Amino acid sequence: MNYILPMGLFFAVLQASCGQKITKLTACLSGRGPTLRLDCRYENNTNNQLRYEFKLQRKVEPETILSTINLNFFTDKYHNRASVHTERGLVQLHIERFNASDVGQYICSLLIPNDFTINQTASINVNKDKLERCGGVSLLTLSTPWPLVLFLSLPLLQASGLLSL
Repeated sequence: MNYILPMGLFFAVLQASCGQKITKLTACLSGRGPTLRLDCRYENNTNNQLRYEFKLQRKVEPETILSTINLNFFTDKYHNRASVHTERGLVQLHIERFNASDVGQYICSLLIPNDFTINQTASINVNKDKLERCGGVSLLTLSTPWPLVLFLSLPLLQASGLLSL
């Protein structure tokens, strides 16, 4: 009996259930510098160590900014300006003193060694004039219904003396 097809199906299902997957790549500006922040969000169902790589493509060949996939590689141009913050489900690239020469297509690649998934890659076009400021979470930006916002703000209004019941 031929077992190749059932084994292939088994590994395909195992790959989908046990690997990582990039879910979202976003870019925004923060700070006075300004600093470019790229958020590479991912799902991960394993506890294996994550490796990452950020590249910038302006010409034909992409330029590696920072990489732990290729032995902690830093491009000289970004050595003093690029840093990474990681936590489960998020890898953030920060580029200080973001300027016109940093505009282009940014690529985030993730790799988990000893995992069944291949490298996950996502890209985003970054244009300095079209970047939004990084912001915090607000009740008003989460599509919260207005009655709920008013109800949640009642104690604040009472404490400030603007509302007396």
